[in-house]
Amino acid sequence: MWKKWKFEIILIATVAVWGLNFPVIKAALNVMHPHVVNALRFTVSVTVLAAVHVSRQRAANKSVFDPYRGHALKIVGLGLFGFVVYQLCFIIGVDNTAAGTAALIMASAPIWTAVTGRILGIERIAVGAWLGLATTLVGTSVIVLAGTKSVSFGSTEFFGNIMILAASICWGVYTALSKPLLKHVSPSGLAFLGLLPALPILYVISVPYFPAVAWQDVSGWIWLAIVFSGALSTGAAVITWNIAVRQLGSSHTAAFGNMVPVVALVAGYYLLGEVVTWGQIAGGAIVISGLWVMRQARRREIALVTGVGP
Repeated sequence: MWKKWKFEIILIATVAVWGLNFPVIKAALNVMHPHVVNALRFTVSVTVLAAVHVSRQRAANKSVFDPYRGHALKIVGLGLFGFVVYQLCFIIGVDNTAAGTAALIMASAPIWTAVTGRILGIERIAVGAWLGLATTLVGTSVIVLAGTKSVSFGSTEFFGNIMILAASICWGVYTALSKPLLKHVSPSGLAFLGLLPALPILYVISVPYFPAVAWQDVSGWIWLAIVFSGALSTGAAVITWNIAVRQLGSSHTAAFGNMVPVVALVAGYYLLGEVVTWGQIAGGAIVISGLWVMRQARRREIALVTGVGP
């Protein structure tokens, strides 16, 4: 049974890690400034990614920095965008809104990937997929508004939702831009070598906030949350996700991604006591429906091109 289902089991574990990361990181944000949390968790991430990348390069008898040859500017540029711009939007957003709401809004990331790919000519969008795109945008708008206690553009929750929406767009753009580069650089290499130049910047941004941390209030559970987020969510989970894509295919793997907000909502409810509103549930259902419509349109287009049914 393990051999038959091992990649699905690995994928479910990956989705569980990403869903749990939303409420788990909120625990650290209760006692630390968001920029401090980012610096600490990515210190853990770079250690995990380094171990994987170095091991891979040694096995291939190549230099650790070999991927920089001919691709240095693209790797560094993507790293700064993905680990600085995106992560700043993400951590500030999570700090200002509910974990479940953040996860639901982040579920729209594949849409921004598709749009960016279409604009840059990296990937075309099937005609039917535009309906899915419009549906998902409606769902995201519902979540942004339903996740606030009142429809106030000046509220903390609304600001957090907007920051998460910005993070979702950034992640979508990052994913689209990374696709061509992944033909020449391994996923672990792109992540590690992209994070290397970004980490010092994250520390420079966080330095002014370190003195304000009440370190006596940072319990072992908080450190465990940081290690969980850094080692698993932005470390090992990225690798296992790519393994699933390679073994099961991108369409099969992407379908599991819709479970992330479900895990986050349930975990947020039980771990943080967050209230789940009907508006959030409705918005999440609309987002997932839009993603499903886009995926079906993509599968039909592939079937027409290859002659193989979906």
